[in-house]
Amino acid sequence: MHVKRMQAKLWQLKPLRPRKPTGMTGSFSRQPRISENPAITVLLNARAGDTNAAAFRKEVTEALTSAGASFKVMEMTPGSKFLEAARQSVLQAKTDDGLIVAAGGDGTINTVAALCCEHDVKMGIIPAGTFNYFARDLSIPTNAADAARVLVEGKIERVSVGYINDRIFLNNASFGLYSKLIQHREEVKSRFGRFRIVAVFAALVSLFRGQKPFAIALHVGKETLLRRTCMVFVTNNLMQLSHLDKDVAEQTPEDGMAVFVMRPTTRLDMCRLILRGVMRNLASDSHLETFCTDRFDVESRRSGIDVVVDGEIVRCRTPLSFRVARRALQVVVPARDDA
Repeated sequence: MHVKRMQAKLWQLKPLRPRKPTGMTGSFSRQPRISENPAITVLLNARAGDTNAAAFRKEVTEALTSAGASFKVMEMTPGSKFLEAARQSVLQAKTDDGLIVAAGGDGTINTVAALCCEHDVKMGIIPAGTFNYFARDLSIPTNAADAARVLVEGKIERVSVGYINDRIFLNNASFGLYSKLIQHREEVKSRFGRFRIVAVFAALVSLFRGQKPFAIALHVGKETLLRRTCMVFVTNNLMQLSHLDKDVAEQTPEDGMAVFVMRPTTRLDMCRLILRGVMRNLASDSHLETFCTDRFDVESRRSGIDVVVDGEIVRCRTPLSFRVARRALQVVVPARDDA
C-alpha cells in the first residue's frame, strides 16, 4: 500500500512514476479496436443535465446510424426500473459479447459502470450531464454525436475505479459539508433548473452556511488519525483533482485516491479556501489535511453516514471502507497511436 502525507511541503515530493495523460481513472492496457459491428444497447437517461431528451436521442441515433452501427436505444428515467432494465441489458450483453452504453450524467454512468464491473461487460459513454468528469478524464467528447462515433471507432481499455464499502465511484465520494452542499444544490435545481451556474451558486451558499464538526478515526495503512472535521472529500479523478490542486494531481499515483480532510473553519477561513480552490492550490491551506492512498477506513460514532457518491446521496453504514479496484472496468475510449 502506498501512503503519502501531503501538506504544506507537498511540492518537495517527487512523482512516484511518470504520469500518463489519461489520468487517475487507472492504468490503461493496450487493447485492439472494438470487434466488428458489436450489438450496442444505449441506456439513455431522459433527465440528464439540461438536455432535451428528444433532441439528445435523435443526435445519438443519427450518429450511430451514419457510423453503420447495430444498436437499440432504451430511454428511461432513473429509479428502480432503470436499475432492473440496465441489469437485464448488461446480462444480455455479456451473453452476446455486446456493448452497453450509458447516455447521461455522472449518476447514470455510475449506475451502469457498477453493473458492467460486476459482470465484466464492455461499456461505452455518451456524456450528457452537468460536469461529465469521468468522460472528460478519458478524453471522451462531450458532444453527443462525436461520443457516439467513438463507440464504433474507439478502443477498449481497462480502467481502475474506486469503491466505498460495496458502492463504486468514478469521480468522488464525500461526506460532511459536501453532503449538505449536494442536498441544497438539488433543492435549488428543482426550482431554477439543472444549469451549471445554478449548481455553482448553490455550492457557494452551502459553503458559507458551514457544517458542525464531527469526530472520526482514519485508518491509513498502519497509521490511525484522530480528527475533528467538517468534511472528508475523496477523489480518484485526475481532471477534478487538477481543478482543486494541481500539485496534488501531479503527486497522486495512478490507481490512487486523493483524500482531503477539512478542519473546523470560520466563514473567513472558508473564503480563503474558496480562493485557494479557484487558484488550484488547496493543499497548502492549513485547514486542509491531504494524503494519497489506495485504501483506507473511516470510523465514526454514527451507525450510518450520508455520502455523496458521484453526485448522488446514499446512506452508508460505518465503518466506511475506501479502496481502489485496479483495471476493473472495460470502457471504450478514443483510439490513439500507441508509440
